[in-house]
Amino acid sequence: MLVLLAHPPGARSGPFADSEPGMCVSDLRARIGRAHALVSHHVQVLLRAGLIRRVRRGRWSLLQLDTGRVAALGDQIAALASDQFQARHPNPGAMDAPLPAVAVRIGSSVMPVVPLAPSRPVPRGGGSGTDTTGPSSW
Repeated sequence: MLVLLAHPPGARSGPFADSEPGMCVSDLRARIGRAHALVSHHVQVLLRAGLIRRVRRGRWSLLQLDTGRVAALGDQIAALASDQFQARHPNPGAMDAPLPAVAVRIGSSVMPVVPLAPSRPVPRGGGSGTDTTGPSSW
């Protein structure tokens, strides 16, 4: 869904200019090929997480990617992975090769996805993820 909101393919429904980023839930449902209720549920999760925002026009809602929040989340994930990687591999010099770009299938569409930098393997395992003391904790 985030890839589709970042790069809306083709025409969209609703009273929105072609230059406006984002899609409505009906457009997302049509592209993903899942039930409206399921897509709406995942939209609510992304809204609560602050990764997308909603722009209302009458009965229409345009869902847009919050690029600043997504970038901050990517930085936090990369920092976590880097901390864990350095703790387990004190000499990572041989692992600096960039990862290849991959493609993600969304319904009948295939969207390219470029890997995040730094391109290091993500270690498995870790904490419980229940810490809520910091200002940027999830």
